Amino acid sequence: MLHVFKIISSFLTIPGIFVTLFLFLWLFYSKFGRKYGCKKRAEYIFLALSMIFYVLSSNWFAYLISKTLFLTDSQDKGQYIVVLGGGVDEYEQKVEIGRHTLRRLYKAVELYRKNPRKIVITGGIIDKGTPEAYIMKSVLLNFGVPESDIIVEDKARNTFENGKYTYELIGDTSITLVTSSLHMKRSLWVFRKFFKEVYNVSGDLPLDFRNSYLDYLPSAGALYAMGNITHELLGIVQYALMYGR
Repeated sequence: MLHVFKIISSFLTIPGIFVTLFLFLWLFYSKFGRKYGCKKRAEYIFLALSMIFYVLSSNWFAYLISKTLFLTDSQDKGQYIVVLGGGVDEYEQKVEIGRHTLRRLYKAVELYRKNPRKIVITGGIIDKGTPEAYIMKSVLLNFGVPESDIIVEDKARNTFENGKYTYELIGDTSITLVTSSLHMKRSLWVFRKFFKEVYNVSGDLPLDFRNSYLDYLPSAGALYAMGNITHELLGIVQYALMYGR
């Protein structure tokens, strides 16, 4: 019964409700469209929209596309650990670390405990609020990292500036770069413009894919993953045009 409820609810909540809506409109126009003088192409448009919403909100499709960005971790040989900010959450004047940033910091702490060294945390403000590097620092302190081993870079507003300002702080030394797996390809492309020796360790997995029936149902999580994937693909194109290869 649980599985039946999961299937039904996936098509009655956002984004699955749009799949259901356009499928219903397709069926309606297929049956009654000619009666109301509607052109036959209308039904095909609704069918296409239903399929598009289904594909873009399905985990199996996000999994396939994520393969274009996924990189295997390298060895951790950097003299510094560099952690890129992945956002903070603000609501009703309350601020907390974002989930992507938290996972990156957790991975950095794992690396630090195996081989203690300086950790550079980089992240500023895009619009307004608190520079995320300061919030990242408080998390590292709570994890038990000594303040003397934390280097704060609080000016960067994007990945390119992460690389630029980190280089200005520590110079061209070997680093282990820690960021989200979907963000790693673009980050390596940037940091290798400033550093000759860059190792990469991802702080998370691209998405939760288990090849179960749930991965073939529309879900908000899959749509969110697709948003991240398309953001990164667009970012790679944008950086190639702005900064060259």
